[in-house]
Amino acid sequence: MKSRSGMRRRGRRFVNRSCGGCKPLAIWILIAIAVSLLLLHFHHKDRKGSACGVSCPPGQKSFYVKTGTDKSVGPTICYDGDIYMSDEKQNVGRGLNVLFIDGDSHKVIDQKTFDTYSEDQTFLQYVQLRIKDGTVVIMASFDEITNSMKDDAKKWLKLMGASKVEKVKFRESYLLIGQRGLKQGHAIEFYNPKIENEQYGAALEKKGCFRIPLGPVEDITKLLAELTLIKPGSDLENCGLKSKCDGTPIQVYTGDMDASMPHICVAGKMIMEKDLNNAGRGFNIVVLHKDTREPKLVARFDTYETSKDSTSLETFLKQLNEGDIVIGVISDDAARKLEEGAIKELNALGSSAIQNLRFRDVWYFIGQKGIQGFTELEEISFATYDGDWPTQIKKSICLPRDFKGVKVAPIISTNRNMERREFCKKYDGYSEFCDVQRVDELLKTVPLQDKSKAKDVIYKTPILIIPGLDHNALARLLETTHSIPGVHPELVTVVVDEQSPDHGELAALFKFQNFSLGTLPRYEDKMNSALEKEILQTESKYVIVIEEEIVLTPDFLDFMSQCLPALEADESLFGISAFNYNGFETTSGDHSRVNRVEDFPGLAFLLKRSVFESQMKSAMEKCCNKRSWDSWTLKTPGEMLVPDVSRVFRLPYQSSNDANNYLENLFYKPRLTITEENVKLKNVDSLKSTEYEQEMKKEIKSSKHFPHEELKKCGSKGDSLEVPSKGGSFVIYFADKDSKRTVFHKLCKCFGLYSAPEKPLKGLHKESIRFFFKETTIFLVGSRSPYFEMKPDDVKVYE
Repeated sequence: MKSRSGMRRRGRRFVNRSCGGCKPLAIWILIAIAVSLLLLHFHHKDRKGSACGVSCPPGQKSFYVKTGTDKSVGPTICYDGDIYMSDEKQNVGRGLNVLFIDGDSHKVIDQKTFDTYSEDQTFLQYVQLRIKDGTVVIMASFDEITNSMKDDAKKWLKLMGASKVEKVKFRESYLLIGQRGLKQGHAIEFYNPKIENEQYGAALEKKGCFRIPLGPVEDITKLLAELTLIKPGSDLENCGLKSKCDGTPIQVYTGDMDASMPHICVAGKMIMEKDLNNAGRGFNIVVLHKDTREPKLVARFDTYETSKDSTSLETFLKQLNEGDIVIGVISDDAARKLEEGAIKELNALGSSAIQNLRFRDVWYFIGQKGIQGFTELEEISFATYDGDWPTQIKKSICLPRDFKGVKVAPIISTNRNMERREFCKKYDGYSEFCDVQRVDELLKTVPLQDKSKAKDVIYKTPILIIPGLDHNALARLLETTHSIPGVHPELVTVVVDEQSPDHGELAALFKFQNFSLGTLPRYEDKMNSALEKEILQTESKYVIVIEEEIVLTPDFLDFMSQCLPALEADESLFGISAFNYNGFETTSGDHSRVNRVEDFPGLAFLLKRSVFESQMKSAMEKCCNKRSWDSWTLKTPGEMLVPDVSRVFRLPYQSSNDANNYLENLFYKPRLTITEENVKLKNVDSLKSTEYEQEMKKEIKSSKHFPHEELKKCGSKGDSLEVPSKGGSFVIYFADKDSKRTVFHKLCKCFGLYSAPEKPLKGLHKESIRFFFKETTIFLVGSRSPYFEMKPDDVKVYE
């Protein structure tokens, strides 16, 4: 213990004698540490300076850059005392060798080689998307940099302060120290041209110091506008608008296929057109200042070209200023390399359609940076399903001063029906269904306006469609069936011939069912077999049968629904037909009238299941070996309910065969077909047999006698029958004695009703015909009719 205490006393005496005490000793120790740190700092600085070959004052950074020597020796890039890229490090290559330095921390953040001899897209994508404004670049060429360096890449070098890059030619040396957003001309920049007969420019070797920032750094968008030279084009008065525009007149044109260039007109001047401001294939863009509406930027992005993608377009749009107005026009094709990033940017500018763009589609659009919602100024025109050119777009628009978006995307043709396109590409013969203007129409069912009708039996009744050979007629029929309000596609069945698989695929587009019957030689056989099969596979009390080459009206099912209670209550009624044999333009017109007739009009009809089972089942060859409209003959007489105005339109029938003249008479004359929906029938409560007879007798009895003098005009050229007064009803009692029914046929021809030699008359009820002629009800009552007894004694019989 004493020994230790003595040692401490001796130590204190030594410090006091040598240093004057403990406090001065501490001061000397601190001075020594400070000197050591200062020496280490200068040693480190000298070491860094020696690597780059230069010492720099505080606040500046040293550099040494040597470009490649021909293609044998790679470049060297040294920054702030450290070599980052060189042959020794094996991290250099042909093209632009670039060191990237953070403009805030001054630290190296990346090093890349861009082979702009082969392509410049990698370079463009990197400098546009991967680095922020203010990033410093140190760049050295190796071998060749200009072969694939296009204007966009050179523009981005200018946006880093370059001013000499346009002078650089093939295999010449280039060196740049710049900064993203640096005003042009403020970069450290050198290039060595080739001397005559030399293959390469001599290598550049530079060293020195620079400050960060290198000079004035500005907003990229502003610099882009300064670098973009917008050449004025030809005049187009008011940009094609016929009236004065209280805003900015604009015209857009997508070009004519690949034959003529697109154009964009602003305020009466062409801003982009052929040989003006690089208009052409892909996206043609004009940006207007939000306040002055003056063009501030023009650009074209060829997103068809395989060596490019839409990154440049995406970056261009991202860098726009708030409020900038963007006019876009696509010509030829722009979909091939259009990617999600660019689509999102265009959506953000107000587009609701660009995501639907496909090969060769054309499009125009006017949007705004920061728009709320969607623009209404947009249109897309789809290419055909076989890749042919779309209808071009040419529009003159008055852009309002208070241009605003809408909350809900406007309804424009943006939906592409791919299933329909594939079908049309696969099969010929559907020129109407596959028309380029219609091929993308979506096949949507139409809901009932009156929801209370949804439970009506008619909307649960199966529908059987029996096609013929005409492809367009079948497509028309399926479309009109599908668009009837309240129809359920799963209840519709299309009969398919095994030699026509396209019919089944067409039915599937509408979500209809189908079944095949094999190949049958006659349409009549096909119809009979189909009807038998449909009845067997359903338990419904009714089935609706639709024949070939007709078009259904929207009122088709509603009409049948109103008639159904009478059909259900009257066993003498076999069904409901939507076709009136005598429903010509001149012999029908009472939209709300339904009649009972004794024949079977066919074409589109509802049949009772009980009638089929009692009179047709296992006897189709006897009763129904003809077309339904050509007089099916059932075992027991019965009647059909028929509208005065047909609910179907039968396509005109033409034939060169004299034997078919009666078909031309039946189907070729102009017919009246109802077009409106929800027509309320006025006599549905009097359609049952007893009530109908009472109504008929009452109306015939109250009808005026049609003057026989007027009938003398029949057959004379230039004269037409006239009714004495419109709006009432008239009756003609006539002699109907001979087997050929000569007078009856003559009267039918006289009024324009159906009449064909050697063929029975159509539309009879108890040997009489009721029809609508010039807004007047006419009764033709023959001597065979029980109504003939109602003839007053003073009324003459027409002979």
